[in-house]
Parts: sequence; structure tokens; C-alpha cells
Amino acid sequence: MSSRSKWGVFWLLVIGIVVGIVISASTVSVVQWAGSDKFCTTWCHSMDGVAYAWKQGQHARTPTGVTAGCSDCHLLNETNHPLTPVAYTQLLFAKAEAGFVSLIGEIKGNYSTPEKWIERRKVTEKRVIDTMTGNNFKNCRGCHNLEEMYDAKKPMIAQFHKGFIDKPTNCVQCHKTAGHNYKEVDAYIAENKKFPPLEDAWKAAAK
Repeated sequence: MSSRSKWGVFWLLVIGIVVGIVISASTVSVVQWAGSDKFCTTWCHSMDGVAYAWKQGQHARTPTGVTAGCSDCHLLNETNHPLTPVAYTQLLFAKAEAGFVSLIGEIKGNYSTPEKWIERRKVTEKRVIDTMTGNNFKNCRGCHNLEEMYDAKKPMIAQFHKGFIDKPTNCVQCHKTAGHNYKEVDAYIAENKKFPPLEDAWKAAAK
């Protein structure tokens, strides 16, 4: 191979590496942007009531200031770090699937009114819980390490949860308002026939 050919191969490799880095970085940035709480709670009508209920749940605002956002709970592998290439690929497919389902729902107007949203909520909830149950609440376990739970004032809590370290469980069966609390949003819709303003969610929760 001539010196000129070698330099040609070298620059092709350099360009390929640079392009690969740019594509990878762009993919990560888009996934993070499209999985941000701001994106999830403001871009789709289907999330108007869900976002309000999330802000009134136990994860959106905590005594320690740690927030579990939309992707933390709903995007496969989001809380499981470090991610392997396989796990990140699974995350991308899960994100694409969730985005496609949301897009179809928006186009069809499945959640365009509060009444439709309430009517379809049980079906949506079942789909989400079935998915979480299918992976044994992997995202919950990514934040909550049952082996390290400790509360000197309530030791029975840790003892109780140790029984689920290596066993299938349904976290939301006990922690019903961990992700969403629909009490106020449902009452508002019943009275006003529209979704409550998202900016009022924490005000109402503080009452």
C-alpha cells in the first residue's frame, strides 16, 4: 500500500470516529431532552392530568430534594447505572416505543379531553403496570436498594422489604401515590370540566 493510500485510510478512520462520536452524543442529547420532565409534562395533551397528578405524588417533591422524574420511572434502565451497550440499546427501543404510542394517541385524540383521559386511564395504567411487573419493577429498584434500607425509628420497614430483594413484587400495590396522586385532579375535572393548571399542582398539594 502506498503512503498516499495509507494516509487516505487514516483520515477515513479519523472522520469515521468523529462522526461516530457526534452521532452518539447527539443521540444521548435527544434522548435526555425528550425524556426530561419539562418535555413530558408540556408537549402532549395526554400528559396534562398525569403531570398534575405526578406533582402531587410522593416522587416529584421530597424532603431531601431528590426528584424521581418521568423517565426515572417509565423509561427502561434509566435508573440502572452504569449502562451497558445492550442496556442502553434497550433503553432506546423503549423510548422509541413509548414515543410512538404517545404520538398515535395524540393523533387519534385519545386523551384530548379530560373525560377521554379519565375514561382511558385504567387501560393506560394497566399497560404501564404490566410492563413494570414484567421487569420486576427494575426502575424502582434502580433507586431503592432494598438491601440497604435502614430506619432506626422504623426497623420493621427494612425487615419487611428484605422479603422482596430476590422475589417478584408489585411496588405500586402498596405505594399507590408514589408516582401519581389523582385525587385533586379528578375533583377539579369533575367540577370544572377541564384539566387544572399545572402551575397550581404544588399549591394544592401544600394545602
